[in-house]
Amino acid sequence: MKIIMDLMIQKASLNDVEELLGLYVSVYGSDYPLLIGTNKEVMQAALRDPHKFLWLVMRDQERSIIAGSCIIEIDHDYKIGKVTGVAVSSNYRNKSIAKRLIEFAVDIVLREKRSVHSLYATSRTVSMGSQVMLLENNFIPLGIFPNARKIKSYETLTLVGRFAEGVLERRARVQKIPESIAPLYKICNEVTGSKWFPEIVEACPVAEYIQSEFDDENFEFIFAPKFVERRFNEVFDNDKESTFYPFHHPNLIISGCKSDFEIYASFSKKDHYCVWITSNRTLRELANKMKRLIFALKEIGIYYIEVLVRSDYFETICYLTENRFLPSAIYPAMREEEGAMHDYILLTRTMVPLDFSDTQIHSAFKPYINQYAKQWLSMNLNIVEGIQ
Repeated sequence: MKIIMDLMIQKASLNDVEELLGLYVSVYGSDYPLLIGTNKEVMQAALRDPHKFLWLVMRDQERSIIAGSCIIEIDHDYKIGKVTGVAVSSNYRNKSIAKRLIEFAVDIVLREKRSVHSLYATSRTVSMGSQVMLLENNFIPLGIFPNARKIKSYETLTLVGRFAEGVLERRARVQKIPESIAPLYKICNEVTGSKWFPEIVEACPVAEYIQSEFDDENFEFIFAPKFVERRFNEVFDNDKESTFYPFHHPNLIISGCKSDFEIYASFSKKDHYCVWITSNRTLRELANKMKRLIFALKEIGIYYIEVLVRSDYFETICYLTENRFLPSAIYPAMREEEGAMHDYILLTRTMVPLDFSDTQIHSAFKPYINQYAKQWLSMNLNIVEGIQ
């Protein structure tokens, strides 16, 4: 425990659930998209699992009121953690409560227990407050999620990370990368102080597709969380490589009608957000049918897609960028394999108009915004030029 004036940081308990529900409603209203803060059962399950969740509160000792809350969720298999659920009561603003809660939690997870290699967090861009708070806690900017969440409108989120001592120095050296992700590597070097850069930066080859079983393919969607979970576990039993997507769990199968192709995804109907976690066959096998798949996704209300790809998977990155996915973030040293820490690239595709006009974003993220906007303009101008 740590005392700050008459406020004390301590672990949350099951007795705090009702008060925490009230705190999140008072801070975020009905717009808060996460279950851990709005769903009583989910919150109780987290509090019963201290190995996976470190849930801290700042409590006013005199009034016996929770002034603030902060959660770190931990994936011990991949040694990665996520900072989430940061909320401060309006009666306790301007006391650096969020900053101090995060500082205390990070100290436990990264330094005291050494539970993870890195921590990450996302923040909204309706204001700069949460971005500044994370940056002041020595998190570094890693990129953006453009148009990722539909809250009151489609909002862009930012991504930040903080790394345990010595982790960034163990990054695996990638020999060749596509041109499209070179700007991310340059920005990453600036924010991490790294001087290493991939040896070869090469343009993606022009795609040439041959006839395949997918030529007449259509797709159907199975949104049945329990069934999808069982099917996922059967198909990918003990497969840690192709299923790597920390803190995301599939609830949707995108299935070929004529083939056995299956994409396992996490879909939020509330904000039209979809993460492609993995597939039973390589995405490249879809060849020129990605456009048909994207159209089908839009018809069921998916307007944002996100894919995480290891940075040395040259062909997969090329295939996705050919199909209008754009690199928007880089997570250096995200995953350890055989002692080396591998970088991952976040590729995103938004199906709603890109609009940063109401975005309030810290200057630390401007390089990511600029590189994304530049590639978005280049992609769309090429299409315009092609139809003239």
